[in-house]
Amino acid sequence: MNTASVITAAVFLLFSIAALVFLFVGKIPFATGTYKNFYRACCGVYISGSLLVLIFTLLMKGLPVAFVVISNVTILLVFIFTVGLIYFATKSIVEASEKAKTVNNEQDGKEK
Repeated sequence: MNTASVITAAVFLLFSIAALVFLFVGKIPFATGTYKNFYRACCGVYISGSLLVLIFTLLMKGLPVAFVVISNVTILLVFIFTVGLIYFATKSIVEASEKAKTVNNEQDGKEK
């Protein structure tokens, strides 16, 4: 077993778990907003990917550290991209919804 690979994978796993805990107890818009469950689900997928890499390092004796780092960084980038996509997509959807409501309210006012 490559000890450096196991330690690296374990650190990334602890980081992903810390991110999930922060999403549950943090006071940021991600943790308290309407779509907090989506962010938490994305973090759960991130944890499962990090756990999978850790299991690979425990089962495969000669797994190089570079594989572990590249795998975990790729998983982290996918997690960041997904969270950003959810944030910006929901932000634009909410803005469009509010704009449509104001237009409908103005039209209802004109009809009366």
